[in-house]
Amino acid sequence: MHWIDWTVIVLFLVSNIALGLYFSHLAGKNVDSYFVSGRTLTWYLAGVSMIATAFAADTPLWVGALVRQYGMQAVWQYWSPLIGCALAVALFARMWRRTEVITDNELLELRYDGKSAQTLRGISASVGALIICPLIIGWVAKAMVTIAKETMGIGGQQWMIAGFSLPSEVVVTMIVMGCALLICAFSGLYGVVYTDFVQFIIATLGTFILAWLSVREVGGLGAMVEKLSSSTAWAGHELHMAPVISFGVSAGGNTGTMSIWNVIGFFAILWWGNALCGGFQAQRVLACKNTEHASKALLLHTIVYFAIICWPWIIVALASIIIFPDMGVAGHDAAYPRMLVHILPIGLRGLVVSALIAAFISCISTLFNWGSSYIVSDLYRRFLHPNASDKHYVRVSRFVTVLVAMAGGAISFYADNIQQLLEIFYVVGGGAMVVGACRWFWWRINATGEIAAFVANWVVAVLLIFGHRILHLEAPLLDGPMRALLHLPEGVSFTNDYDLLGARMLFMMIIGFGTVVVVSLCTPPVEKIHLQAFVRRTRIFRPGWGAVIRDMEGYVPAQTVPQVLMDWGMVVATVCALLFSMAYLVRNQPGPATGLFIVFIILLVWFLRRTRRELASELHPDSSLPPSPTKL
Repeated sequence: MHWIDWTVIVLFLVSNIALGLYFSHLAGKNVDSYFVSGRTLTWYLAGVSMIATAFAADTPLWVGALVRQYGMQAVWQYWSPLIGCALAVALFARMWRRTEVITDNELLELRYDGKSAQTLRGISASVGALIICPLIIGWVAKAMVTIAKETMGIGGQQWMIAGFSLPSEVVVTMIVMGCALLICAFSGLYGVVYTDFVQFIIATLGTFILAWLSVREVGGLGAMVEKLSSSTAWAGHELHMAPVISFGVSAGGNTGTMSIWNVIGFFAILWWGNALCGGFQAQRVLACKNTEHASKALLLHTIVYFAIICWPWIIVALASIIIFPDMGVAGHDAAYPRMLVHILPIGLRGLVVSALIAAFISCISTLFNWGSSYIVSDLYRRFLHPNASDKHYVRVSRFVTVLVAMAGGAISFYADNIQQLLEIFYVVGGGAMVVGACRWFWWRINATGEIAAFVANWVVAVLLIFGHRILHLEAPLLDGPMRALLHLPEGVSFTNDYDLLGARMLFMMIIGFGTVVVVSLCTPPVEKIHLQAFVRRTRIFRPGWGAVIRDMEGYVPAQTVPQVLMDWGMVVATVCALLFSMAYLVRNQPGPATGLFIVFIILLVWFLRRTRRELASELHPDSSLPPSPTKL
């Protein structure tokens, strides 16, 4: 790194801190201002903030590692959640906004009643803030450590900090996390969202510049495709974008195909977490002005994140296979930052490193704010100190933000790589996703059933992932039984093999679904009056809620099931049209790319007009537009 590059990075960090501190007076008013921006966000601010948060420093490294190790078909691990985001656009974003809660855990006491609802809210908030949020912070920070090591030339040195000897790249990551912490702690969601907007522009510009220069370095798109196609040592040399399905399982899973188990995991299970629109997405949706802004914000995120912003990362990864066919001990995660150093000239290198730092800060600051919202709103304010002043809660929020940051940093320090943390997240989340869906789709589910499913999910997940270490066994605990059940070949590990990631997710989903249904049916249902209040607030559809809605005279749902299915399908088709249009463009096939882009525009305009009609009676009661139609 030249001094000019360092100057660009320092100026970027200082300007971001200044922008964040500018909003501190707004965030300090009350908890609503600190965590949901007073519910004033427009669709484009909320949408860009969601994109910037999802586009973290780890994402280009992770996508690049998938392409290098398994081929382009593995990127469906990244793309498949668009199915869930499309359902969130069509349904869940609108229902979330109608609840007007501050956190998604607060919904649990709207949906359920009694002590069990309070217990479930406390458990969910505790795990979200103390385990899930730090886990995500951990893999994002892990990427920043790799970026610091590969781009700044500081890997290997040891720095003494408060009596501890720490690797220099870890210290740099701590400094950048400190900047994000300042922005988040003082300005709350106001500062996070507005700095996200600026950081997204910088990050996007940087990634496109690097992709363009990478293609030029290898001789153009045509030359890149030709060289990769002839590289039979690479698993993805056939350049399949659509997954080539394999019904067998291989040790390591790097055959250039997608196992049937991962097809099930990615296309039937993984996206449910996105569909339910929880976590930081719920926080953005709840901060929007109304349901229309909430739906459009998530639509913007879905289109840009899944169909546009990923292509520069994929292009850089493809070029890196030609330039750096063997990454050695650095690992595939390091390919993206190594390309940055190899390709970019002085000055521009500092800009693109700043772009990656921007992606890191935009994600990490959101996670800080989201994690602290759980602790303050769902634990401290709800159970420990319910009658304090708004100023007191804001002060506590700022203190808690620091604790969440420290927990995430500790996980990053001990993790091996990004994919390792992601696979743990997928397996643990497999059971939680189906339970979260049951909460919305069937009135008979109760809080006791959710608590039982939560306990079962975590006990089994810990035994699956860490059981052999806890019990000091030579092989993973479930490898033997699952090898016999699934007829797996010798040498293939159910616990660790990539081809069986979807099987692990399905295993956890079955446990979660079975537990929540059986325990809910064996325990008393939620009081009908409580459920009716939930139905009126969310304006949920009739199927699954007939026993509750039957006694609600004059109830009209915001959408019918056919409407939801039609909207869901339209959003999926819209995003996929643009996604494959970009794919043809990268392959230098302008004809099909243009045709699919026209299809994308037509579908997008059609969906936006449908959305306006569906929400007209809700947003403009005196409008002359008819209420939401029941026909397609």
